[in-house]
Amino acid sequence: MYRIRFRPEDLGRVTFPAEPEPLWEAALAARALGDHTIPSAGRRWRRAAAPLVRPSMKPLFKLISPSGQVPDFLTPEVPAPGLESSLAVLMDTPADVIRDELAPYLPPDIDLFMRGLLAGAAESRTALGNAVREFHQEVLVPSGVELERRYGGDLALRSRALLHGGVDCLLSGLHPDLEWEAPILTAHGLGSGRVYEIDLAGRGLMLYPSSLTAEFLMLDVPGRRPVLTYPAADLPSTDEIDADALADLLGRTRAAVLRALTTSASTTQLSRRTGISLASASEHARVLRNAGLLITHRTAGTAHHSLTPTARRLLATGQAPGSLGQIAKLKP
Repeated sequence: MYRIRFRPEDLGRVTFPAEPEPLWEAALAARALGDHTIPSAGRRWRRAAAPLVRPSMKPLFKLISPSGQVPDFLTPEVPAPGLESSLAVLMDTPADVIRDELAPYLPPDIDLFMRGLLAGAAESRTALGNAVREFHQEVLVPSGVELERRYGGDLALRSRALLHGGVDCLLSGLHPDLEWEAPILTAHGLGSGRVYEIDLAGRGLMLYPSSLTAEFLMLDVPGRRPVLTYPAADLPSTDEIDADALADLLGRTRAAVLRALTTSASTTQLSRRTGISLASASEHARVLRNAGLLITHRTAGTAHHSLTPTARRLLATGQAPGSLGQIAKLKP
C-alpha cells in the first residue's frame, strides 16, 4: 500500500505524459511478459508480443527482478521526447547508481554483460541500449497499437474529469483501489504487505496509466517528480466494439482515425495509431476537419488534431444530430 501525501502546491503539479514514453513502455512490457496478474488487455498484447522477442533483447530482461521489480534508472527523466533521446540518458547512467539499484536482487554469479554494466563498461551500456531499441521497434511498435489506444482513452477520461470537477474529481475517480481523502491518496495493493509513506513535498506527481499492470507501481527518487503507474481504465477492445455502424457511415479508415483522436494527436501520432501513412493520415484529417468533426491547430510547425463535440457525440452514440447528412458524405 502507498500513502501519498499532497501539499497544496502538489495539486497544481499533477501531470500525465501526453503519450506513452518509450522507456516506461519498454520496462512495463518487459515486466508484463512474466507477470500472470496483468489485465486481459495485457494478456492479449502478450500473446501477440511474445513470439516477437529475440535473444538479442536479453540485456533488457536481465534488469527485471524475479519478483517483477524494475530498477529506477531504467525509467529516467528525459529532456526531450523520443526513443533515441531517452536511450542516451539511459546509457549515461552512472555506474554507482546502477550498482546501488541492482545489487539487492542480483545472484552471486552474474554473467559478463551484468559485470560490465555494474562496472560502467561501454560494451554493456551499448548492449543494453541496443536491446531496448530493438525491443521497442521490433516488439512494441508492431504489437502495441491497442495499448496506445487504451492509453489515449484513459487520458480522455481523466481530461474530462479534470475539466468538470477539478483535481479532486480526477484523483477520486482514477481507479477503484485508489482512495482520495485530501491530502492523502492511498493506493491499495494486491496484497496486504508493507505500507509506504510518500511525501510529495512540492515535487508534484506524474500519473501513468498502463494496461500492462494490475497493481500500482511507485517511483519515488529524491529530486525528481514521483510517478504513480496505475491500471488503465478497462475500455472495450477494438474487437469488442460494434464498429460496423460508424464504419458504414464514415468508411472503416476514417472511423479508425476518429477513434484514434479520443486524445489529441499530431499527424505523426495519428499515422502511428492507425497504421496508415502520413499522407493518408493528413488527408483523412482534412476531410474530417471540413466536416466539422475535428479541429487542427499548429504549434512550432506541427499540426495537432482534436475532436469536436459533434465527433464525441458521434463516437458515444453513433449519431450526430443535425449533421448526419453531411457526415454521410464522408465515406470514400
